[in-house]
Amino acid sequence: MKENYFIGMQSWFMTAFLDEGVGEAINNMIEMGGVNNLLLAANTDYMSSKKWSTKTRNPKREYVEADGFNYNFDLDYYKKTKIKPVKTKIPALTNKDIFREISTVAKKRELNVYALIQHRFPEIDKYEDMLMVAINGEKIPKVFCHNNLQVMNLYKCMIDNLDKEYQLDGFCLDLVDHYALFGFESLTDELADSLGIDRFPIPELGLTCFCETCVNEAKNEGIDVEKVKEGLLKGIKLGYIPKRIERMTYADEMIRFLQDVPEYLVWLKFRSSKVVKLHRELYEYIKNKNKDYKVGLDIYGAREDWKYQMRFDKIAECCDWIKPMFYSSVLELPLTPEQVGEGVKIAKELSNKQIYPGISCLIDNNKEQIEESFKSAINNKADGLVLSWDYALISDYNMGLIKNKLKELKILY
Repeated sequence: MKENYFIGMQSWFMTAFLDEGVGEAINNMIEMGGVNNLLLAANTDYMSSKKWSTKTRNPKREYVEADGFNYNFDLDYYKKTKIKPVKTKIPALTNKDIFREISTVAKKRELNVYALIQHRFPEIDKYEDMLMVAINGEKIPKVFCHNNLQVMNLYKCMIDNLDKEYQLDGFCLDLVDHYALFGFESLTDELADSLGIDRFPIPELGLTCFCETCVNEAKNEGIDVEKVKEGLLKGIKLGYIPKRIERMTYADEMIRFLQDVPEYLVWLKFRSSKVVKLHRELYEYIKNKNKDYKVGLDIYGAREDWKYQMRFDKIAECCDWIKPMFYSSVLELPLTPEQVGEGVKIAKELSNKQIYPGISCLIDNNKEQIEESFKSAINNKADGLVLSWDYALISDYNMGLIKNKLKELKILY
């Protein structure tokens, strides 16, 4: 293998490891896919593959599920946040420290292990004062505001706990998630599944976040929040929001929109600055724990960054490597090989960081498109790659496709 070439696998659905046995699953990743890095989920809210993937690795399972924290947390680490972790509710996992079982075996097999932390938590509606708030004052269900101090402290508590109790090579932060899409009509597959809907019934109530914390900080920065709200409501009246804006792909469309609704850019700049602030503080916090830790970001591609309240070039300053998600989008999926290659090229130009694209190789994906997508990524100077979306949904055959392509390109020997 080329020196330091990153071949990753991410895992949210832990029952696949129980079905096969942890050791056998890790062996499969290595032998069939050449995997040398494991992104192992620390937490999530409820999600399942039922609506968006027709097959799993285990033919006896029609779908797989995840819900809650996968590691055995110690509440002593969570004294500086009001938010408390909740153990996974998947029956086969509740009495296990599946995170430890998998990470221990992976380390013995010389894989690098990253704790994959997501901005999605179980039972969060009990913390109503920390939820995102829509433009009309309504609470956005199931999602914390990134800007709330208690949420920042929660992440730091998780990092403290994982750092002290588990053997890791670093962290992967998946904090710019699907919930930033409120204000659009279409929902990504995972968000639709979590909420039990395909489309947000009143999408214009999004354009988050107008919680007390965000509003006060915006005012302190000299932003006229009421004027921003008026402009965004004008955008709704003109029909830009939600239907037209989420389909924008060309610069001229966006320029016309911003001429009509300049307040959109004001609020986008404010919100994206807060997302960068969160990532910068966590990056420095992790590095102060252990300078040898590597910090990765699991984020959307640069072409869609504005739809997720972020600036790709700025957030890229807060990490050591980036995994752009080329398998999750409001666009038609999976992305074409040409779109994947273009996404890699733009990401490298904007970030000057190691780029390890996440490319869909689900069981029932088109085999030629899988191969061509990975080839396109590599031809555009990807520094590695991540077999996506999840080990539980990827066949040995598809992993073999990638391994053979890597051998053909003389990356694996």
